[in-house]
Amino acid sequence: VGDQDEKLAEGIKLYAIPTTVTSKRTILSDLITVYAKGGKTIVFTQTKRDADEVSMALTNSIASEALHGDISQHQRERTLSSFRQGKFTVLVATDVAARGLDIPNVDLIIHYELPNDPETFVHRSGRTGRAGKEGTAILMFTSSQRKTVKSLERDVGCKFEFVSPPLMQEVLESSAEQVVATLRGVHPESIQHFLPTAQRLTEDLGTNALAAALAHLSGFSQPPSSRSLISHEQGWVTLQLTREQGYSRGFFSPRSVTGFLSDVYPAAADEVGKIYLIADERVQGAVFDLPEEIAKELLNKQLPPGNTISKIMKLPALQDDGPSTDNYGRFSNWDRGSRGGFRERGHRGSRNWGGRGYVSDDGFRRGGRSYRTDNRWSRTGGSDDDWLISGRISGRSSSFGSRDRGFGGACFNCGRTGHRASECPNN
Repeated sequence: VGDQDEKLAEGIKLYAIPTTVTSKRTILSDLITVYAKGGKTIVFTQTKRDADEVSMALTNSIASEALHGDISQHQRERTLSSFRQGKFTVLVATDVAARGLDIPNVDLIIHYELPNDPETFVHRSGRTGRAGKEGTAILMFTSSQRKTVKSLERDVGCKFEFVSPPLMQEVLESSAEQVVATLRGVHPESIQHFLPTAQRLTEDLGTNALAAALAHLSGFSQPPSSRSLISHEQGWVTLQLTREQGYSRGFFSPRSVTGFLSDVYPAAADEVGKIYLIADERVQGAVFDLPEEIAKELLNKQLPPGNTISKIMKLPALQDDGPSTDNYGRFSNWDRGSRGGFRERGHRGSRNWGGRGYVSDDGFRRGGRSYRTDNRWSRTGGSDDDWLISGRISGRSSSFGSRDRGFGGACFNCGRTGHRASECPNN
């Protein structure tokens, strides 16, 4: 941005939301519900395909349309006119199609993908907070893009407030508020036609009648299931394992967490999702997902001294699981590097991430040759600290927690692999 005249308006609130690739679309819907509060939202994507797919996914719950270079000029004008008039509230657009837009009263901007440069970020965010009004811009990023977000802060001269994705309770409350606002706008003459029915319902059900109407209009006719804080998938619960200092003789890693779960409750080791270590070096801990019913059972299990498992409502800071995977201020061409790594081209020669590899956002381990199938991890190489739980490859399933197969976890007593705590030679 530097010497350019274009700067971020002072009235724009900036938030940064950690996500995963698989959770982005679910989180996106919640962000719009909580932060737009029924107002206009523009979601920016990198590709035309993403714009179409994101818009289609949102349409199931929120009226939206896509805008990009492949759309005819006539259709583009119709889309913009409908958006200005409030016939739909969410516009999903690419950067090329969005330049030069003149749309007043945009309440929320969401950077669904990181911009390629700071100028693009300023341009996107500048669609809100115009004419002295307040606005909100939200940047969605994965754990491997955290350093890039910090670089963006420095380049633009702004400061993000890092917040967690909205909790289900926040989504429910915001949905109800928007329904109430809609009800207040119903014409009095229309209300008269429904008064007799409303009076009968009130006599039969009391305030439950109104609560049922609010729930249905909010899209929650059925009670919401639990959601993962990591993937935001329904039916999953995020738990945190912490271990007190002095109770671990080995290296604390995702693999040792799997071994611990296998000893405490083998079913949990079989079904555990991806494990993330807590970034705080003073804490030996990790977070992970489990199906709701299995999580309930695990929380009732007796644990070895010094270990605690709890259900959390907010994610702690987590360790990065790889280098940046966005194109901000860099390049997009990749080629195979040496020793199984990946090499980037076009930035002062080549940068080789090395043979150990890393887990990229598409779910495949680069260089370490680990592959994800059926939401599980397996590996054919790499080091002991891989983000590796279990895997299903070529129709055969394997699990560190299965008693009828070789144990692949780590003993939580001595930290060594190949045996459980019950079989530990140090007992």
